[in-house]
Amino acid sequence: MNPLRGLHSAFALPFHRFDDRTHAHVFHPQHLGLVDPFIGVDVFHMPHNFFLPHPHGGMSAISYLLPGSPGGVRNRDSLGDDSVIGPGSLHWLQAGSGMVHEETPATPGVPAVGLQIFVNMGSAHKQNAPAVFKVPSADIPVVALDGANVRVVAGEWGGQASPIARDPRWATRVNLLDVTLQPHADVRLTLPAGHQGFALVVAGQIGESKLPLALDRIAPAAMVFDSPAPGDGPTDLRLLAGPEGAQVAVFSGLPLREPVVPWGPFVGTSRAEVAAYAQAYQAGAMGHLAPSFSR
Repeated sequence: MNPLRGLHSAFALPFHRFDDRTHAHVFHPQHLGLVDPFIGVDVFHMPHNFFLPHPHGGMSAISYLLPGSPGGVRNRDSLGDDSVIGPGSLHWLQAGSGMVHEETPATPGVPAVGLQIFVNMGSAHKQNAPAVFKVPSADIPVVALDGANVRVVAGEWGGQASPIARDPRWATRVNLLDVTLQPHADVRLTLPAGHQGFALVVAGQIGESKLPLALDRIAPAAMVFDSPAPGDGPTDLRLLAGPEGAQVAVFSGLPLREPVVPWGPFVGTSRAEVAAYAQAYQAGAMGHLAPSFSR
C-alpha cells in the first residue's frame, strides 16, 4: 500500500453566471504550481446557445460531458468538424498553433452538463499543428473497485488506458478519472510518481477520516493535494463517500515547470508569445468559422 498524499487545501467552487440560464462552478486557481500542467476547470450547465466561435492557442480546451448529462454538445471547428459530444464522452481540442471552435447544446433547451478543462502545452509543443481527439462514452474503460467504479477518461490508470493515450500526437499526457462512489465507500486511488493532483467533487459528499467534519467536501468543491517530494514514488488519495455516495473527478499529471502566461483563450510562456497568437488569429492563420447563431 502506498503512502497517502497530503491535502493542501479544500474549498467550495465559486459560482459564475454567464447569463440567466448558462452558468458554471469554476476552479481557476491563481497559483498554478500545485495543479501544473492544468490551468482550470469549469463545471458547466449550458441549456442554450451562448459561446460564439472563438480561438485557442498554446493549450488544450477539453469537454467531458458527465454521464448523467441530460443533453449533449454540438462542436464545430475550423478544422471542419461538426459533431455531437454525447453524455459520458470526451472531446479534446489540442489547439497548438491555433484553431477556432464553437460549442452549443446539441438540443437547444436541453442542458449540457459537464467539465470544461484547460490544460497547458509545453513550450516544445505550443506550435504543433492543431488536433482533435474524440473518445465516445462506450470506449472509455471502467475499473471496478470495492465500492466504486473508475472511468479512465484520459491517460492510463488501474491497468486500463483511454484511447486518447494511444495517439502519439497527444502532447500533454495527463490522467482524468471519473470516480463514482457508493454510499460510505472508502477508496484509495493511486497517483503515479511525480504527478501533481487535484479533485473536484461534482456530486455528493467526500470526507476524510483524519480531517475534522468541518473540512468535509460537499459538491461542488475542490481538493488540491500536496506536491510530491523529489524522489517520491506513487502515492494514494483516500476518498470516503458520504451517506448518498459521491462523484469525483480526479486530475493528475507531471508538471511542465514552465512560465505560464494566460491571456484570454491563449496560453504562452511570455507576453510576446500570446501576442503572436492574437496576431495569428487576427490574420486568419487559425482558420475561419462562421457562427451558427447570433446574440
